[in-house]
Amino acid sequence: MALSGSAFLALWNDISAESDAEYNRWHTDEHVPERVGIAGFIAGRRYLSSAPGQHRYFTLYEVETAAVFESAAYLDVIARPTARSAAMRPLLSNVVRATCNTVGSAGSTAGQAIACVRIKAARAFDERALIDTCSALADVTAVHLGRAHVAVPDAFEKWSNADQPTHVLLVEGTDEQRLRAHATALRDLAFGHAGAASTVIVDAYELAFGITHSQVDASLRRSAPVVRSSL
Repeated sequence: MALSGSAFLALWNDISAESDAEYNRWHTDEHVPERVGIAGFIAGRRYLSSAPGQHRYFTLYEVETAAVFESAAYLDVIARPTARSAAMRPLLSNVVRATCNTVGSAGSTAGQAIACVRIKAARAFDERALIDTCSALADVTAVHLGRAHVAVPDAFEKWSNADQPTHVLLVEGTDEQRLRAHATALRDLAFGHAGAASTVIVDAYELAFGITHSQVDASLRRSAPVVRSSL
């Protein structure tokens, strides 16, 4: 099924083993609901994997438009973190963050697993053709492609953007391992369509948590910051 809205935020990160349980509690009970409760956010999902050689967590936020990432409400939750968020931020590692405008989608069913393909395109390419070709792979239920743009709040500047992609390809399916079996094919398809300014990175995950805007409890919705007149 198509992603809701016209933009999304893709986030990859690791966390130490000793902080993993608290990270999951915080992410489920506070962090994702706080974000998804902001006007303009539609849904949020957390995925995880224990596979070596890739990030442990992937988080996906669906939003109405990319403008929400520059809204006063969103910038406020970043600038004024809760005590739990302030304590958790320094523990995050290997963070990659990509805000994307959605180019297009194919497929009609959301999957319980997702393959995330980070592409640094070396040339302009037929983005729709890449979506359609990936959607023909076995066990794939939906495919989405986003065109990334730079929008990094000051609080996140300490995290390197060396891995910042030009495109993020999301391939949903029924099972992490079945999607992982397509890793070579996805790399080859991404390279064949877009070329590559660096290595095409493919990760695969299982869905761990998801919430929509309407499901966020009122107690977790942050009030919009007060704008005071200078008069």
